[in-house]
Amino acid sequence: MIRRATETCLATALPESMMRSIRFLVTGLLFSSLLSCAEGEVYYRFHHIENGRWYRDSTLVFSMDSVALHPAKRYDVTIEITTNRAYPYRDLWVQINQNLTDTLFRSDTLHYRLADDYGRWLGSGAGGLNQLSLPYLSSVPLVTTCPYAVHIRQTMTDDPLAGIEKVGVKVVAVNDGKP
Repeated sequence: MIRRATETCLATALPESMMRSIRFLVTGLLFSSLLSCAEGEVYYRFHHIENGRWYRDSTLVFSMDSVALHPAKRYDVTIEITTNRAYPYRDLWVQINQNLTDTLFRSDTLHYRLADDYGRWLGSGAGGLNQLSLPYLSSVPLVTTCPYAVHIRQTMTDDPLAGIEKVGVKVVAVNDGKP
């Protein structure tokens, strides 16, 4: 009885055409937000770190099929890190070996800040986890005839390094302003 009264009040408060318009608007916004999240994204993979403990000799390998690439585009590459509350530092040192910029593997040792000078985590997070997207390469031309690989390992003094939940690689097409 109470339920019908509530439905009747809502139905009389808004005409049916207005309700349809609202449903259409909400559906459209939801659909466009889902599309915008993956716009230009050609590769996005994570490796889960078992028990949140990343060993120094554990190299994470990301293999990328070049079929999804367009030869006329350029791509940005980011390293994705998810930490938990057990991570003891404000920074992270990693070694990255990749063949994205040449047919031979290139090695880079990178130092990333994960928290500011006051200990506030950079990036976003909820429920004790924090996700941070770290820039690695920008505007890289990738051809479609080569299988690509990115190898990542931590080079911190702790072995294992506690508090790392996931490590990932994301490749996104650069928007050059063309339709």
